[in-house]
Amino acid sequence: MLVLFPEGVDLAASRAPTITNYPRSLEPDSPTVIIDADSGERIIHFAELDADGTTDANRSLILRPGIRLREKHRYIVALRRLVDSRGHEIQPRRAFRVLRDREETPVQTVELRRQHFEDIFARLERAGVERSELQLAWDFVVASTESITGRALAARDQALAANGPGAPEFEVNSVEDNFSERICRRVRGTYRVPLFLTSDRPPAVFNLDEHGVPRQNGWARAPFTVIIPCSAISGSQPIPGRPMIYGHGLFGTGEGEITAGPQQTLASRFGFVIAATDWIGMSNADLDNTFRIIGDLSRFNQLVDRLQQSLVNQILLGQLLLAEDGLSSHPAFQFNNVPVIDRRELFYHGNSQGAIEGAAFMALAPNLTRGVLGVGAANYSFLLQRSIDFNPFFFVLAQTYPNVIDRAVLYGLIQQLWDRAEPNGYTSHLVEDPLPNTPAKKVLIHTGINDSQVSHYATEIQVRSLGIPAVAPSAYPAFGIPERAAPFDGSAWVPYDVGGTPPPLDNRPPEFENGVHEAVRRLDAAQRQLDAFLRTDGRVENFCDGPCVFRDVPGVR
Repeated sequence: MLVLFPEGVDLAASRAPTITNYPRSLEPDSPTVIIDADSGERIIHFAELDADGTTDANRSLILRPGIRLREKHRYIVALRRLVDSRGHEIQPRRAFRVLRDREETPVQTVELRRQHFEDIFARLERAGVERSELQLAWDFVVASTESITGRALAARDQALAANGPGAPEFEVNSVEDNFSERICRRVRGTYRVPLFLTSDRPPAVFNLDEHGVPRQNGWARAPFTVIIPCSAISGSQPIPGRPMIYGHGLFGTGEGEITAGPQQTLASRFGFVIAATDWIGMSNADLDNTFRIIGDLSRFNQLVDRLQQSLVNQILLGQLLLAEDGLSSHPAFQFNNVPVIDRRELFYHGNSQGAIEGAAFMALAPNLTRGVLGVGAANYSFLLQRSIDFNPFFFVLAQTYPNVIDRAVLYGLIQQLWDRAEPNGYTSHLVEDPLPNTPAKKVLIHTGINDSQVSHYATEIQVRSLGIPAVAPSAYPAFGIPERAAPFDGSAWVPYDVGGTPPPLDNRPPEFENGVHEAVRRLDAAQRQLDAFLRTDGRVENFCDGPCVFRDVPGVR
């Protein structure tokens, strides 16, 4: 929610709610108010001034909900008693004042809005917000579930029907034995996926029918990489490993990250056979086109549509791991003629972008029920400016869109497309109210407090929206998020405080990489918790001595 008062706003003098004080937004005299239009319930939020602004004249006021808003639902925003940078109460603009004060006007464009605004004012007054105090008010309706998830669901269902009940057709391109001390075999290849894009390479958009529904446009090949731990074949007979899909980080590749140290440790220590493909849309192959998109944001659907194709590709990778005629049927995945993949259950684990996109994937996936999301969050329009990773992209954006106000508006506009392919659009269907023909999920979310790449403030909003508890005692108590002592069954959030330098509280990136982002996944307590959650039917255990607070962690500053 975005508004501009050219005379400036002094949020401290106005006593507006801040990112560290959500309860203020629920107090009767809060200067910023968001209500459910039907019930009058107040919505927790905070207010901030756009740190990208250089003067009062281009420094937007942003209201950010502290919880995801309900789909296809109407909300009303009200501002009152805000003071400007000189300490004077901001005066409403003429058109709004005419409507608020019931003044007559010959201007029909204003007069035609009177009935609608009378309804807004009446609902606000019932919620305890006096009409005479208003400086500005407006309403909006959140997009529907169908609008947000419809295209991805249509592509998923068509893909599963086209593929059939078994595994997608695949081929193995390379087998590397004795890859490392912990990984005895790395296998690479490709598998066939139904293509719903105009091309299998960027730039591409959805191939849509006359009703705006994705339509299959032939077939494409997606890469896969699988690591088989030595622990699976160390005895006289293989011990089949639990299959896990791993989601890679920002503009990376499945092949490049699946053999990183933490993944090798998980595979070897806990008996996982880990597979990965690329998050096309935000993979290394998309990087050049992403810079072109940032130079012309009217092309942003290229990024979002490829991400939705990627969700389909990940689901079919799961089929490749689970089906009897899948990878287990190939000699590369057998030792002494015994398959090394335990096909009884599939799991997901992703870090960073893999955790962000992984939440959308899990909400859409019909073939798994549990996953662990490491240092992820939602949504991107909140995350972008608060991430040190955004700096090179912001440089390009600022060259093309030099107007600060334009950029502030554009973040919100592209999010309306991004919702179709990232967890903000799927949060309400992840752990409950699942999408059609999709099981509800249990998720374990690991967060690094003060993460300089993925803001923990965004994770806090995601967790509150999911309605899941934090493991007690929490290293980061958060308003509106209950704590629950382990062990228990279900979904949970575990903030890890490893001592990194705090980021700015406004929408600016940190000044330097503080190491928190990579540290959490390497912690023994986090890895053991991941294993316990996936090994059992979603049992949450606490492997920290009290709250998960660690100091002197290598690489953290």
